[in-house]
Amino acid sequence: MKQSLTPQITAGIGMVLALLILNAATSYRNTLKLVENQRWVSHTHQVLTELEATLSTLKDAETGQRGYLLTGEERYLEPYHSAIARINQQVVGLQQLTADNNRQQQRIRNLKIAIDSKLAELEKTINLRREQNLEAALRRVKSARGNQIMGDIRQQIAAMTAEETQLLQQRARESQASANLTILTFTVAALVNFLLMVVVYYLVKRDRTLRDNAEIKQNQLLEQLEHDRQSLQLSEERFRRAIIEAPLPIMLHAENGEVLQINCAWTELSGYEYSEIPTIEDWTEKAYHSRQSLVQADIDRLHQLNARTSEGEYMIATASGETRIWDFYSAPLGKLSDGRSLVISTAIDVTARKQAEAEIRMLNATLERRVELRTNQLQAANEELESFTYTVAHDLRAPLRGMQGLAEALLEDYRDLLDELGQEYAQQIVNSGQQLEALIQDLLAYSRLSRADLSLQVLELESAVAEAIAMVKADAKSRHAQISVRSPLPAVIAHRLTLVQVIANLLTNAIKFVEAAPPQVQIWAEELELPQEGQTDRDIAGELERQTVGQWEHSRLLTASPLLPVALIRLWVEDNGIGIAPEHQKRIFRVFERLHGIESYPGTGIGLAIVKKGVDRMGGQVGVESQLGQGSRFWIQLRKHDANADDFAGGR
Repeated sequence: MKQSLTPQITAGIGMVLALLILNAATSYRNTLKLVENQRWVSHTHQVLTELEATLSTLKDAETGQRGYLLTGEERYLEPYHSAIARINQQVVGLQQLTADNNRQQQRIRNLKIAIDSKLAELEKTINLRREQNLEAALRRVKSARGNQIMGDIRQQIAAMTAEETQLLQQRARESQASANLTILTFTVAALVNFLLMVVVYYLVKRDRTLRDNAEIKQNQLLEQLEHDRQSLQLSEERFRRAIIEAPLPIMLHAENGEVLQINCAWTELSGYEYSEIPTIEDWTEKAYHSRQSLVQADIDRLHQLNARTSEGEYMIATASGETRIWDFYSAPLGKLSDGRSLVISTAIDVTARKQAEAEIRMLNATLERRVELRTNQLQAANEELESFTYTVAHDLRAPLRGMQGLAEALLEDYRDLLDELGQEYAQQIVNSGQQLEALIQDLLAYSRLSRADLSLQVLELESAVAEAIAMVKADAKSRHAQISVRSPLPAVIAHRLTLVQVIANLLTNAIKFVEAAPPQVQIWAEELELPQEGQTDRDIAGELERQTVGQWEHSRLLTASPLLPVALIRLWVEDNGIGIAPEHQKRIFRVFERLHGIESYPGTGIGLAIVKKGVDRMGGQVGVESQLGQGSRFWIQLRKHDANADDFAGGR
């Protein structure tokens, strides 16, 4: 094809060159007419342009009319109004341009009549649309009168265009003939035409080169397409092999239920061959039996989702009659060549896992029963121990008071008969009795906290702190202690006597465990951040534990959802004492736990245990932040009073 075109192109170039030389030879005698003919040629072009503009203006008017008919919006009439304003000027221009041609003048008069009819028709349909409705306007349009008028206009313009075109051709021939008559025109035209042919020949040669290069690129593209086709075929083969050899059951099926492929794992685990389940309906019938309709409905919904989804776990019946549990997942894989949607479904056999979970649940249930039994036994033992402690402490008070009374009477009545060593022994008996009396009092207080029925109510921390400060006023004065309270302190839910005792014990500790300097004690409160939506009780407790450097204990208030607090108040008691090493901070809240000898810091070793027991009974927590030699910050945490909530009442 390429070689057959080359001689034709060369011959064509030769013919064009010959014609151009001939035109150049005859151009001399048309030189005198050239300028006049060119003027008429330009004039004819102007007439043709005006005819095209007139027809275009009518089309704009029709466009505006149609837009308004379809939408009823006045803004679509802008082209129509613009055309109305231009059309008369264009007709007048045509009359002036063709004033020398009687036939054209007659056609213009006919054209003017047709244009007026067309504009009247357009205005009529617009008024019908505006005043009545779209159907009335469409009936007017469908009457075909507008098309007939427009056809007449086109015929008039076509006739005028044909005549002007004929005149244009005639004047062009005359101009060419006139140009060929001049020697100068002949010489210049011959030279220009010759150069033009050289350029044309160069362009043809370049076109041939470009076509050759295009053919080379086309061949390269074909080779690349063939390579891509082979790669795609190889990828498809690998994909099919991956599906067949995959360890999980896989099925490819179309949206109409046709099963296109199942892999070896599907057959091995279910026992069904591809020939046995050619459709999803066959699969559901064999695998689900009476549950087929329910499962089929789920599969139908899957085809409508067109997204990866988990179908859930289903019990299937294998070919051997065994019942297995499969967890199904499905995802779309695009379209098949016939337009059907392709879906891939995979499954995981979770039968063993489900059996293990059932066993774990049974073990957990057994363990919970054992824990509950052990807890009840431990609680009973603790109650017996507390009862025993209370009884022992109570029964020790009578003989202890007798011993104290005899020792004090001995010192008062027989001091003069005793030497210094005897007086010292008697005084030691009195002091030991006082220490034992204090220990018994604390033991009884601790036991009462464990056994008493505490009624919780709304308490102002301000008043509770003030009562506690009054209780330790004498001790604070003797130690020159300064106690400052940072107000305001909010209201909490607590038991008054227990809360006052707890704060007093913390103040006593803060005043007592200071070496040389006067004790400096600061008291303030803060509201903890409200739990976020979706947090569980365990989450709240964990967050509080992370916020605290010291050790604290969980309370029943945070582990029982019905009493979960809206907000929590933390009361701080900070001192400038000797501090507590981190490894000892947990044990100080136990009964009889002392970090120092009684000769250094007197006490019973039960004060902080009473603090913890009291706070626990009020549904709160207690903790400490401290470093050795840097003072301590004890805190208790209680539920904040919510003024908008119902009255709170309860016992522990």
